[in-house]
Amino acid sequence: MNRRVEMSGSVTTDRLAGLITLQKRLMGAKGRREAEYVLVNDTAYLFPARQLLLVSNGKLTAHSGATDVEQQSPYLHWVRRVIKALELDRTDISRKVSAESADKPEQIVLITPERLTERDSILGGQWSEHWPREGIWVPMVWRGRIEGGLLLLREKPWNESEQRLLTHWVQGAENVLARHSGRPRAPLGKRLLWGAVIATLALLMLVPVRLSVLGQAEIVPEVSSIIRSPLDGVLKELFIAPNQQVKQGQLLARLDDAELKGRLAEASQSFAVAQAEYARARQRAFTDRAASAEVPLLLAQVKQARADVNFLEEQLTRVRVEAPRDGVAIIGDASDWAGRPVRLGERLLEVADTRGAEVEIWLPSADNIPLQEGADVSLFLNVDPSQVRDAHLTHVNYRAELAPDGELAYRAHALLRDTEHLPRVGWRGTAKVNGEKVTLGYYLFRRPWASLRSWIGW
Repeated sequence: MNRRVEMSGSVTTDRLAGLITLQKRLMGAKGRREAEYVLVNDTAYLFPARQLLLVSNGKLTAHSGATDVEQQSPYLHWVRRVIKALELDRTDISRKVSAESADKPEQIVLITPERLTERDSILGGQWSEHWPREGIWVPMVWRGRIEGGLLLLREKPWNESEQRLLTHWVQGAENVLARHSGRPRAPLGKRLLWGAVIATLALLMLVPVRLSVLGQAEIVPEVSSIIRSPLDGVLKELFIAPNQQVKQGQLLARLDDAELKGRLAEASQSFAVAQAEYARARQRAFTDRAASAEVPLLLAQVKQARADVNFLEEQLTRVRVEAPRDGVAIIGDASDWAGRPVRLGERLLEVADTRGAEVEIWLPSADNIPLQEGADVSLFLNVDPSQVRDAHLTHVNYRAELAPDGELAYRAHALLRDTEHLPRVGWRGTAKVNGEKVTLGYYLFRRPWASLRSWIGW
């Protein structure tokens, strides 16, 4: 029967939206039983509580998390005894109050174990077995008469603002319960008050706010050089560590040249043989006309052998991988590269500036909103979340792809406005990308409405 909902006690736009939704659901209840169910099970979304009990017409009529309060369980039997001990079931003339004073928090009673112990020490001693410490009794008033109330229980004390909001909420709920009980409608003043509240909330929904989306961000270099394998082979040695500073021309890695040297020795030998055969053929050509016909063919073989030697010598010069510019080496685990076969053009590492002016942002596909080039971006880095860095959006990819965290997202890029104090490459954080202005109602209900449309297919 315990039902717990954690929520901030402050009045926020989320709470206002929740209040509107809850009011609509309560007013749309088809009967008193459904209205009571909404009251004891959904009130906790506005006012965090572990347990809620509704007392009406002198008896327990609803309990959060319970479908039947008429059953004779030990807990419900204890609850009924507590209600009688605290006189929460009294509805006689002596408990009459004015309709005006019913809206004041003074009519609320704070229920604690000590208060129950004063009435019944046995029941008070059993309090901790069933209920959290802090309880609050909010009476329901109809035409100046208390006819029941709502009991809310939790661990945290109830503040005054919550008490006032609870009073108005419970009185509005009493009007709905009265309608389903066949009672006369509330006085005109009450209806006007609720109309004013609804109108105020409706006006709040028209307040313009900035539509925005949050995404994971990382500082990346604006200019960088991708180092790729110059040929097929095996990476013999890696001479740098991840994030190491490198200079232009510095040796970064070396490929295994044993196979190339063997092929070069073989090609050199073939070249020497071709030269010797060509020389002998030229000498024979002076005395033998038939031998002169072989000279052009042997010359072609010499040229081919020379080309093979030159090619392999040039390949040997490419086994050394050097840095094309100053910067920092960006690479994964260096131990994974030693002895690893690589293909021509395979990416080995990246040499980039130590400071980056570009921000790579991953925008969740579920939060996709229209974004214009040049939109304002606020960057909050994890190393210093209190400092906000301003940037402007440069572009957003049209197609979603898998982000580093495995979620489907759109890759976007932005440039930092402050180019003098650039953060380090690789720093991560959260980026807030601002879109167009919309109404508060659209901002709050955009995603629920989109989910509803995708579900109903309309």
